[in-house]
Amino acid sequence: MNAITSPRFLLIAFAISMIIFILDILFHGQVVPDMYVGYPQRPMDQMTALFPFLFLTYVVQLTMYLLMFLGLYPQRGVRNAVIWGLWGGLFVVIPNMQFFVAVKDTSWAVLGMQVVEGVSLLIIAGLLFELMYRPKNAAGASENA
Repeated sequence: MNAITSPRFLLIAFAISMIIFILDILFHGQVVPDMYVGYPQRPMDQMTALFPFLFLTYVVQLTMYLLMFLGLYPQRGVRNAVIWGLWGGLFVVIPNMQFFVAVKDTSWAVLGMQVVEGVSLLIIAGLLFELMYRPKNAAGASENA
């Protein structure tokens, strides 16, 4: 079976999505709970009710991100996971930059934190994937990268 379409890949992508989602929630709840004070936002009870949808977006986005990692870096490796996290992660947070332009009273500091946070989480996702996903190559031998 093609390693990219295997259930194992999907299970690992789901697990990584869950870990990144939890890290992101902890970051906003514990490290910078007041990051969005003054921004137009829903009341917390409405946001909490939408967390299942938010989690679904993480699953879809991170699964695609990891598929692209396999396609762009078939040899993978820790170094490539970090490199992909840096530049691939930047592309993932571009919508935050677009949001910044459209929302009144947003700050450069918050935008900077969002970009660093997003890129950092995607580096972690790539590193977790590198540690967890060890498919066999076409010859049947384990990959060492």
